[in-house]
Amino acid sequence: MPFDPSMFDQIVADLRVLEIDEIKQRLRPLMIGYEIKSPKFNAGAFLYRARMLDSKFSKSAGVTHKDLIYPPKHLAKLGRLNRAGDSVFYASMHKESVFFELPNLKTGDELILTFWKTTEQMFVNNIGYTEFAFKRLGAKRPVPTWRPPKAPEDTGTSVSLPTLPQDVVNVALSKDENREIKEAFSEHFMHSVTCDESFRYKLTVAIGEMHLGYITDQNVQFAGILYPSVRMWANGDNIALLPWFVDNHLEFRKAVHVRIKGRTERTIDIDYLDAAHEFDDAGRLKWLGRIRAWTLKPQQAARFLGVAGQDDDGDYTVGEDGQPAHWTAVDATTEQPIYPE
Repeated sequence: MPFDPSMFDQIVADLRVLEIDEIKQRLRPLMIGYEIKSPKFNAGAFLYRARMLDSKFSKSAGVTHKDLIYPPKHLAKLGRLNRAGDSVFYASMHKESVFFELPNLKTGDELILTFWKTTEQMFVNNIGYTEFAFKRLGAKRPVPTWRPPKAPEDTGTSVSLPTLPQDVVNVALSKDENREIKEAFSEHFMHSVTCDESFRYKLTVAIGEMHLGYITDQNVQFAGILYPSVRMWANGDNIALLPWFVDNHLEFRKAVHVRIKGRTERTIDIDYLDAAHEFDDAGRLKWLGRIRAWTLKPQQAARFLGVAGQDDDGDYTVGEDGQPAHWTAVDATTEQPIYPE
């Protein structure tokens, strides 16, 4: 049966009264034969997450590991990729995206920015990566494409989503229908949702859950969903990870106390105030009272070099070419590396 986009209009019209499972039941026929290409990330991928400092979350009260990951079930509100009462770890693949994702961020606000690193290969599905979605959001980058791997270092794989009976899965859709369905999923998943319209997340959750599950040919589950940042005009990528992956395959690297120096519609100026790289015996972050820096001995000279990519903790600055880079230092005489302390 040809794809009829009006089915989404009917769901949107009934969203206030529909349950998530009812929405999934209506959309399930679209998954028959639906195929999508998604990335897989090797161990060592960096993720970024932030939380605003306020009366309920402060350094003086002590910041624990559980304060920095996904919220406990009783505090988990309905969100873009989670039902009420379901914990999901929302993060960004780029440090810049984190600040734009925090609603109503303004000059003078302070937050804890955390850096995380995966320790295992991570398969994620994706929603929102279409020409239509990127054009509507005003993205200044091309839509990423992921192709089946041809060599071990490639990061793409092709997976078929449905776990329906084989005779049903064998009913193939045309390429045009597949594109139209992907566009429809993207359009409705990427829809901006205001605080007083949280019921609209029921549709995004339904779409998200239909993109999760077991990948038969890889013998693994999707760890989560990758999607473009709406608040960053699709110029950054967000990720929502399931707790099982976070608990077993995500490593804390550092936390930074950040103050917002200035904010415009498209730029955010920040100051690093303090940093923590580990937890104390009581399970609280050990703040240094400063940011790590290079310290030279008397008469010692050093040579500093800008290097492409993130540092060992995933931190970086953005170079003139728009790409991440970081500084390294070596002793000018011995050529031995000097590490910030």
